[in-house]
Amino acid sequence: MTIVTNPARTDSEDEIDIHCESAESYGIDGQIESPVAETGADDESARLYDDEKRSDIVFVAGINGDTWRYPGHRRVLAATSPVFAALLSVKSDIIVVDYVDRRGFEQLLRYQYCEPTQLNSVATARCTLDAAHKFLCPHLAERCARRLDEMLDAGAALEVLRDLRYLCARLPGAASAPPLTALTNDLAARLLSQCSRWCDSLAHNALLVLDDNADAALSDERLEELTYEDLALIVKRNTLRVSSELILAEALARWSTATCKRTKRELTSANKRAALGELGYCPRYLLLSGEELDRALALELLEPMERALVIARARKLSAPVPVGAEQENMLKRWARPRPTEPAALPVHLSPRSKPEIEEVPSKLCVRRPKRPKQPSFDQDDKTTKCGCCASFGEGLLRAFICLFD
Repeated sequence: MTIVTNPARTDSEDEIDIHCESAESYGIDGQIESPVAETGADDESARLYDDEKRSDIVFVAGINGDTWRYPGHRRVLAATSPVFAALLSVKSDIIVVDYVDRRGFEQLLRYQYCEPTQLNSVATARCTLDAAHKFLCPHLAERCARRLDEMLDAGAALEVLRDLRYLCARLPGAASAPPLTALTNDLAARLLSQCSRWCDSLAHNALLVLDDNADAALSDERLEELTYEDLALIVKRNTLRVSSELILAEALARWSTATCKRTKRELTSANKRAALGELGYCPRYLLLSGEELDRALALELLEPMERALVIARARKLSAPVPVGAEQENMLKRWARPRPTEPAALPVHLSPRSKPEIEEVPSKLCVRRPKRPKQPSFDQDDKTTKCGCCASFGEGLLRAFICLFD
């Protein structure tokens, strides 16, 4: 038996064009019509799904001991993805796929065999997105991103963002992997870029949902299961609209306690602060007052001297120690109110994220209200952009050339 694990992803910064399928209509319970129904193609591949008699390869897929067995067909799967082609180039009857959840791998096979995909829950759709990205299947990644966007709320956004940075290209903390020799071609780079763009769009919308539902997200127990990097993506956001900074401080305290227990460390204030690092400075303490401020400082997310500085500034007393420039900037940031407007418009992935129709302003209005920017995850084509000054200069130069020619 041959075990093939962890096919590396390719990285490419070359500009590519996305030619994606149009958005499919979701059926009952989140089922999506198969590609056979959309294209009218022959259903031979659909009849081969779970066909044990004509199978010539077996996949054992799953993680953490939850593994299932799936029959496959080399002729069908090798033509669907360069990753499948690389895996099936090995002369073996059994291939172990221990880097993809078995639910995601099953939906991947259903899609490749033109069977209806069943993205009925956030967990299944999230696992399928991971499988689609690792096996370079952008159309399935699009389906998962649209379905997950349709189900987004505070809890679902936390579940979606968990380790999503590994699938994104522009999300802070996005990981890169060295290219696999068998996959270093233009097709693999194009497929990878398309998958990453769908993940970037989904991550953008999920973070906007967390901004709008900050209280519910920070009170959710799933927050305690996030890694440090995923937690930082949320709590560092300037547009996180919490009703009180105390909610953010309490969420960080719960996460640090859970982290100490998970890493089997003593539940001391020093260990909790070490687990949080710079995240302990994210709550804007000087927006609190009275009992709320006392409760936030009692969590001991800050060093004793930092807590003393906060108390002195809140009560307009003289500082216990000279305040340096860095400390002064930190105190000013803690007193700065958070913006009430959203950071940007969502990417239209589903009816949930469809932008509202902008009302036509009256002629009496002198100025239009400022509108959030529309995000774009396409690579900028710098060769086609030209400013007005550059265009005027080029036209003037051409005129002089014609005049003295």
